[in-house]
Amino acid sequence: MGKTHICWGLIIVAALLPAANSRGGDERITFEQHIAPILQARCVKCHGEGKLEGGLDLRRKFLLAKGGDSGAALVEGKPAESLLIEKVTQGEMPPKEEGKLEDKQIELLRRWIAAGAPLAGDKELPLEAAEPPSRISEEDRKFWSFVPPVRPPLPVVKNPDLTRRPIDTFLLARLEEKQLSFAPDAPKEVLLRRAAFALHGLPPDIQVLDAFASDNSPDAFERVLDRLQASPRYGEHAARQWLDVAGYADSDGYLAADRLRPQAWRYRDYVIGAMNSDLPYDRFLMEQLAGDELSDWRRAEELSAEQTRQLAATGFLRTASDPTYPGYTEPNEIHQVMADTTQIVSSALLGLTIQCARCHSHKYDPIPHRDYYALQAIFTPALDPARWQPSEVRGIPLATEAEQARITTHNQKVDQRVAELRAEVAELTARYQRKRVIGLLGADGKDDALVAKFTAALLAATDKRSDEQKGLVAKYAPGVSLLDADLAKWSTEYQQQAAKLNAVVASETAIKQQIITLRGLTDLDDKPADCKLLLRGEYSKPGAVIPANVPEVLSPVSFKFSPQPGYKTTGRREALARWLTEPSHPLTARVQVNRIWAKQFGRGIVPTLANFGRSGVKPTHPQLLDFLATEFVATSWGQKKLVRQLLSSAAWRQASTPAAATLAADPNNELLGYWRATRHSGEMLRDSTLIAAGKLNGSMFGSPSAVSQLGDGSVITADDAAGNRRSIYLIVRRSQHVTMLDLFDVPMMEVNCPQRSASIVPLQALAMLHGPFTEQSASALADRILREAPATDDARIDFACRLLYSRVPRPAEKEVLASFLSALTAEKLANASTSPTDAQKSDALRAAWVQAALVMLNSNEFLYVH
Repeated sequence: MGKTHICWGLIIVAALLPAANSRGGDERITFEQHIAPILQARCVKCHGEGKLEGGLDLRRKFLLAKGGDSGAALVEGKPAESLLIEKVTQGEMPPKEEGKLEDKQIELLRRWIAAGAPLAGDKELPLEAAEPPSRISEEDRKFWSFVPPVRPPLPVVKNPDLTRRPIDTFLLARLEEKQLSFAPDAPKEVLLRRAAFALHGLPPDIQVLDAFASDNSPDAFERVLDRLQASPRYGEHAARQWLDVAGYADSDGYLAADRLRPQAWRYRDYVIGAMNSDLPYDRFLMEQLAGDELSDWRRAEELSAEQTRQLAATGFLRTASDPTYPGYTEPNEIHQVMADTTQIVSSALLGLTIQCARCHSHKYDPIPHRDYYALQAIFTPALDPARWQPSEVRGIPLATEAEQARITTHNQKVDQRVAELRAEVAELTARYQRKRVIGLLGADGKDDALVAKFTAALLAATDKRSDEQKGLVAKYAPGVSLLDADLAKWSTEYQQQAAKLNAVVASETAIKQQIITLRGLTDLDDKPADCKLLLRGEYSKPGAVIPANVPEVLSPVSFKFSPQPGYKTTGRREALARWLTEPSHPLTARVQVNRIWAKQFGRGIVPTLANFGRSGVKPTHPQLLDFLATEFVATSWGQKKLVRQLLSSAAWRQASTPAAATLAADPNNELLGYWRATRHSGEMLRDSTLIAAGKLNGSMFGSPSAVSQLGDGSVITADDAAGNRRSIYLIVRRSQHVTMLDLFDVPMMEVNCPQRSASIVPLQALAMLHGPFTEQSASALADRILREAPATDDARIDFACRLLYSRVPRPAEKEVLASFLSALTAEKLANASTSPTDAQKSDALRAAWVQAALVMLNSNEFLYVH
């Protein structure tokens, strides 16, 4: 009896708690709204999820009626005969330690049963389909990343003279706790090289290196930072990290199909432009989430450049893989697009693994199952499964409604004129065809029926002619054709008239206007679309409709999600952007400043860049993170200013060689007591190699450069102007990942990549030593050295080191390289005649320099930023 009592106690507590929120006796009480949510939250663990204590299953209303070992829990319309009511009113349940239910709670349950235990709809849904009540506790809300950041005071340090920026005090304070300090400043040439790669992803020019070396003014380095940030190269490099986070690609994915996305590059160009113009981060997010909702662009007289840019920004919401096309809109694929879009948004902007709540409530973070679909509901008006638009169909016309109407009218007039002209051409051709036929028939040309038959025979394809037609052609004109070209040869007059008319047709056709369809996202209309909770994430098991909302744990209890509908838009995405960019938002600023910090210091303050939840790694310097986040917001969300603050700090200027005490006390350099040397990304390595070889094409923006796949499966770029553009402009095709970039951890974009991994594998060394790209580059680099440097070994070695390493060579390096070149040259000339010719000497020297260049490209100093 004891076990049964416990089971009944759970049932009663679960069923009656909603009474506290009852609005009065007239309210219609339903299983889904009042009973099922509590059962789901409190009872199913023991009565439905793999076990049935007391034989009782609570996942459906009919199972309550069926009951367990003690009989039916309810009898519809008869509370007095329902065992549930009996146990409650007699005070047997819940158990004493749970406390007796209040009378109004018992009355709520009695009223529900007396009313026939109604459902919300005609069809009973599984218990899991009901929206459960909030399970977010105050303890959940107190987790560090869910609490809005507060600007901390600057810590007091023993050696303030070692600091340059406020961030240094936070770092130095932690170091001093362990009796440690900063490493000395790196040499000037190292700092310049480090800054050039940090801001451009490219090495500094030799001219810049020389100018900086001779500039001894106190603010020389700060002025270098300003110049680097003012260059358009800055945006190209800064954009790369965000495009990873956004999951940018130029194709739809899904293996062999992997259709190209012709206009996807406009979003890439938008990001580069935003980084170069230092678009405030809050505006940057607003435009990407709701660029189409920021103005009434559809009803404007014409589309402005600003509106075009904002529409391109919504490409952020179109980066997910999408295999759908007209005629193929499988529900599973549709819901996967929605899931991937939700994951991209949540990982990029919130730094949370919200995707883990797609099938069930999050196992670690306070993100209920319903919150996942509440967030997804924000995008449902644009990505509505019930009105799905396939990938190549969905888009935004780069024209207002008025412009579209004008263009349509214009094109209709052009089409009408072209049709009239083509009719004239057809009439002219028919007239000259008849002349030609009558001439061939001679005396028989007076027979109109014969003329018609013979004309048809000559116009028919040779292999399609009937026997009669073959006979006519053989009799009157073997080898003759009535094609336009043959008519033109036969009649100069026809040729001139036809050419004149066709030229007019071509000129008229050329003035037709095209409307570019942008790969962006906009709501289908201003009507809210339903988003249903999917049981276990399965589209075939839809549950309750979930209203659009943001994750509950990230907002105050009183928060209300309030979209403002506009013309053909629900305003949901704009409301999401407004919520995200509230100064008090707990995550938005933290996530972005941590991402920027990781890019500049090689590791985030929170090492798990896209997981600020309980399963992520806690911040190494929580006060520093909050200082940066609050400062970021206070300075108008300026990303360039934040980057400059980091690069001008004492911490960033440190040398990369640690003191023995620092290495012993902090082997992983979590306290940042020295600079963390990092290997170039795949893009930086490729671009640096091209620039050293003198082959980098610096043209910006526009359609991406193609790649090609060889017979062995490797994917390469062409060794021409288009193929030698910066890596950010190479086509990102999911099924054809450039081998060189793939080897050096450039992600293959399945969803998105909030954080890159770094590997060290033998294939990397093999590619650098024997890969076609490196070999071609070494050859071009050798030619450049021989062409541009003065014609002595010393001068050439000096030029090569400054070009590749941004410094002059050390004496020992000069000696080794000179010896290496001498030995290789001698080896090449060993088989030559007693007196080798100048051409042979030149060839031998070039061959030696090709090998020297290859060795230098494989050095750690070229591959790493120190």
